[in-house]
Amino acid sequence: MIFDKDIPELEAYRRYENSLSLQSREDLEELVVFGRNDAAPVHKWFRFKEGFSSSLLKTVLAEFDDVLPKKLSLLDPYCGSGTSLLSAQFSTARQISAIGIERSPFIHFIAKTKCSWRNLRHETLLNDGELAIEFGNDLNVSLPDLSSIHSGRCISTHIAGRLMAIDQAARCLPLNSAFVRLGIASSIEPLSKIRRDGRALRIVEKPRKLVRTVLRDNWDRMAKDVASLSATSLIVNDNPLVLLGDGRHPMSLGIEDGSVDLILTSPPYPNNIDYSEVYKLELWILGFIKSKEEFLKLRYSTLRSHPTFDRRSELDDDFVAEVKDGKLSDIVGAVIARLELSGETWRVKMLLGYFNDLWNAVRNYKKTLKRSGLAIFVIGNSLHGTSHPALIASDLALARIGECHGFKAHVSIARGLKRRLSGNHFLRESIVILRSK
Repeated sequence: MIFDKDIPELEAYRRYENSLSLQSREDLEELVVFGRNDAAPVHKWFRFKEGFSSSLLKTVLAEFDDVLPKKLSLLDPYCGSGTSLLSAQFSTARQISAIGIERSPFIHFIAKTKCSWRNLRHETLLNDGELAIEFGNDLNVSLPDLSSIHSGRCISTHIAGRLMAIDQAARCLPLNSAFVRLGIASSIEPLSKIRRDGRALRIVEKPRKLVRTVLRDNWDRMAKDVASLSATSLIVNDNPLVLLGDGRHPMSLGIEDGSVDLILTSPPYPNNIDYSEVYKLELWILGFIKSKEEFLKLRYSTLRSHPTFDRRSELDDDFVAEVKDGKLSDIVGAVIARLELSGETWRVKMLLGYFNDLWNAVRNYKKTLKRSGLAIFVIGNSLHGTSHPALIASDLALARIGECHGFKAHVSIARGLKRRLSGNHFLRESIVILRSK
């Protein structure tokens, strides 16, 4: 059991909180988790458990009604499966032009396909899926060079091969190809031997399911959603633009300086979760990754929130100076110094890389936002280590980084996290709001 007394940096966190605009908001608890999206049209087409609620944007628009224009541009630089983008598309309170950025080619595919839901021909989706199944029966495929697949450990080789063949056939469909493939993507976890459990894939006992039944259920759910939406007089905004790239550097993808009214996003937390690992079955079975070299390249190109990062990456001098004896010395520097003494060099490098990435990202977002713009982040704190425990207050660090770059920061505590420090005030998920001064 770990106690507060084992974590000396808590005192520095308390001092900073006393100088910060901060409040606890129990009404936000359900808005920082994916839960409600399981019943929301289109959102439910793929369960991205790491996402936030489709209702969060509506709450943000209501709370900042006097700040945000009626016609606004929204950017989500870590858009995941497209929750904020779909919410913008369905918004009736504002005319919203939305852009999302996602680094994983598989998750980018999910977001892009969901956001193009109006292109789905719901009358023929089931028939198109059946065609893919039929043509897939005649295809011979080679399993990818991933031990989790070709060993049968995470998914049976028979089912993996069938899904790969059906996916290859689906790519040849003249209509609904992407939507048929999305139904295949959503079937991989329920047809596998695994459950996504935090940072890992956990092997679990599951009842046997038929491939055709799971696929048909997915396609039927999608078709019914679009049929229902098409039958209403709902006016939706234009399809969001979903870009494949690095959300830390939006300008490299053509996002112009001073062009964004609202950034609403949830960057990866520094909790050791490597999303290329968590979604590796989908990446390989659907052909987004074809070699170990491509897989490693993807891991190296993501935000440094997990142990599998490029340890050759350098740190920015201005960031290092702030951590050593500047404005980040108490919130980040003290934890880093203690971990260095304990000899956990890999964790030190990861955390320095993570906050350096946030440092650069926030600086870029400052340029991207209009003068009256807002940057709103859902982010979680985390507890690292056992013999030398360290509590990483990501929300406070992000707030301080924002202040370093000319923002005024506010933190709304949304919910506590049940971990080894159950009840600790700092183990939580929060919403950090950065506003230009």
